[in-house]
Amino acid sequence: MIAVLDRFDSALYRVERAAVSGMLAVMGAVVFLDVVYRVTATTDSKLVPDALEASLGALAMPLWMGLVFGSLGVLALRTRDDAAALPRGMALGVTAAVLLYGYGKVLPSGLIWSQTLALSLTLWMGMAGACLAAYQRRHLALDVGSKLWPPSVAPKVAAIGHWVTAAFCALVVVLGTRSIIGYEQDGNHIPGHLDTWTQSDHASGNMITPVEIPGLPSINIPKWMVMASIPVGMCILAFRFGLQGLKVWTGAEVQGGDDTLRQLGIEEEAGGAQ
Repeated sequence: MIAVLDRFDSALYRVERAAVSGMLAVMGAVVFLDVVYRVTATTDSKLVPDALEASLGALAMPLWMGLVFGSLGVLALRTRDDAAALPRGMALGVTAAVLLYGYGKVLPSGLIWSQTLALSLTLWMGMAGACLAAYQRRHLALDVGSKLWPPSVAPKVAAIGHWVTAAFCALVVVLGTRSIIGYEQDGNHIPGHLDTWTQSDHASGNMITPVEIPGLPSINIPKWMVMASIPVGMCILAFRFGLQGLKVWTGAEVQGGDDTLRQLGIEEEAGGAQ
């Protein structure tokens, strides 16, 4: 049974790592694109000569950026003794100008929701980071049981401690789920974030107001999707701490002594300090 649970835990860990990598990529991309828009989309940008803006208007920024990128590309390629430095540098400049112009046309308002999306993903990443730390045994823990209890009893006490932690995580799962789907009290249904979102036909209960993008559906970030990170993450933590308790209880995993220092990666520093 422990072997099956271990394999499931390992597979879940790989999924979590992939999810964290994906969230980091999305956060970096949208924030970068938002910064690009804020810097380049203004009509009085300090990056473009005033005379060029006065004569070309909205085309000034793409053309100027194309010239800058093209010049830098030519110089960079010449330092590598590239025989085709000029045409390749010019191609880079044209590509930059076209991309910047198309960006302004496709997203005339920029990515005004990028920071909200990044903050929402930060909450998910925080919970995912806690789950990854629990899997790697790098979570903060006070390992005093091995010092207070006889060696024959210490593993059992440590296992009980893991199970108590899992119970607290399970309690947060219940509370987090109630905040999303609501709960019954005195015969009345107390609505949660999901109720607010569905009963308003998705008009309220969002982190941001819908953003219209030409050719694409409107974008919104429901609060319940963000808050779902808490019960999901705590459910995984409850499973992991419960599994750790089972492994310690049965002797499949040894815990105690200076194990906490090793888990935190400061065993050598602690030894040197002695």
